[in-house]
Amino acid sequence: MSEAQSTSSRPAPVGVQEISLNRIRESKGNPRRFFDEAKLQELADNIKVHGVLQPVLVRPLPGGPEGTCELVAGARRFRASKLAGKQTIPATVRELNDAECREIQLIENLQRADIHELDEALGYRALRDLNPELYTVETIATQIGKTGKYVYGRMKLGDLIPAVQTAFYEGRLTVAHALEIARLQPRDQERALEECFPGHRSVASILKDRKAEAVSVRGLREWIERKIHLDLKNAPFDAGDADLLPTAGPCTACPKRTGNNPLLFPEIRNKSLCTDPACYKAKVRAFVQLRVAPLAEQGRKPLQVSEVPYWQAHIKAANTLYEGQYRRAEREGECADTQVAVVVDGRKAGTVLHICTSEKCKIHGRTSRYEVSPQEREQRRKTALAARIQKEARLRVLQAVRKELPGALSRPDFEMVALDYFRRLGHDNHHRLFQVYGWEEKKTKSSWGGISVDHEKLAQYQIRSMTIADVNCFMVTCALVSDLYYAGFGGDEVLSKDSNLAQAASRYEVSATKIAATVREELSAKRKATKPGPRGSKRARQPAGS
Repeated sequence: MSEAQSTSSRPAPVGVQEISLNRIRESKGNPRRFFDEAKLQELADNIKVHGVLQPVLVRPLPGGPEGTCELVAGARRFRASKLAGKQTIPATVRELNDAECREIQLIENLQRADIHELDEALGYRALRDLNPELYTVETIATQIGKTGKYVYGRMKLGDLIPAVQTAFYEGRLTVAHALEIARLQPRDQERALEECFPGHRSVASILKDRKAEAVSVRGLREWIERKIHLDLKNAPFDAGDADLLPTAGPCTACPKRTGNNPLLFPEIRNKSLCTDPACYKAKVRAFVQLRVAPLAEQGRKPLQVSEVPYWQAHIKAANTLYEGQYRRAEREGECADTQVAVVVDGRKAGTVLHICTSEKCKIHGRTSRYEVSPQEREQRRKTALAARIQKEARLRVLQAVRKELPGALSRPDFEMVALDYFRRLGHDNHHRLFQVYGWEEKKTKSSWGGISVDHEKLAQYQIRSMTIADVNCFMVTCALVSDLYYAGFGGDEVLSKDSNLAQAASRYEVSATKIAATVREELSAKRKATKPGPRGSKRARQPAGS
């Protein structure tokens, strides 16, 4: 078919045709957004030799110029053909509506082994948005053979803010990190991203550093539990009150409460956690205003106080007094400086009390600024005693165990020490160590669809099958594996003489210099062997998914 013939009329909706590349437009609804440039070039090289072996799928472009088509499936083959300098591409033309087009794109992308989880998520969401009544989480899960929890978890990835999406696409974050962050509100996702990379001062510096290494998923999850999640059981307000903050409604019916969204929070046992701290704080403020309203009607303006000690408050409000800046009075008028106040945070938010702020007060000035009630003092004594008991008891248990230790470690002790050492190495060194030993990094699925590698559990299995000599070698390897990291910023870095690896090589008379020279020769020879020769002298490559 000539170019003139191919552009003269709309392609017939049957069979496979050679269609000009400039007549095809990529679909804006394609769920795939990430393309590996190296693999794309490899496919282009293959197409130069073998051509496109599997036709792409197109449809007549809705509302487009006569004879133009929209690419439904085969974006990699389309792009690689352009790189290869091809003018046409084999294509199957079908009449498809938008819903059929989106469904085919989703299924085609899901059948790829290398699909990025975020592309998968955006595909599900696009299908749902196309027809919410037809494409529910349940129907999509049935179509692709997955659970509802899996689909919902993947779809939630579409809520990631752009900075987190970029870090996820570029491999700085694993899917497990991304799933944890996606469950947060947008305003908290940026905080979580910065928490993942504590050595960086801003999101911009994280995205700029291509060698940035994230903290463990466990560390991120613990931070979220400490800094983001708030237990509604400790809320000063009624969690079922729909009128407290009408725009938010009652907490008992809110999807951001863990118990109300089992597809998103299946592994969290506490079902009364609020995952939106900003909304929680807004309700606390509204509750405090309700308590203050009767005083305002009397023409009284209460001071705002916090029960947080002044020296522990990270962010101090200008109009709030903190513990240590005021003394509590038993009643109004107890001294000439007594004023009414309201607690604005914590479990006692909304509590109205009386305080004295005068340093020269004859009644309250005799007491310490940090004096606590007898009940609180007794509770502190009990807490301090319990802590002393635990510390002393644990120390004595350790001393007793030390006395019983044999001259040579027993097998269980050896395994315990080796596993504890391994646990402290961190995720990236775990990965390097598995590569050194050639162990399979088998992925496991969590209850809500997240997929990750439990290096600790896999290592424990391997250690238990080792001989004592193997465990000895394993522990030394753990001490050396961190020296495998190479930043490579300037390309001229060498192994430090003070590193564990260099010292071990010297100790065991291993010539690091000779090994480096051998590697240099091998890689240089390999590069020369793969360097393209004169035109037409390339050897035909095997088909690679073209």
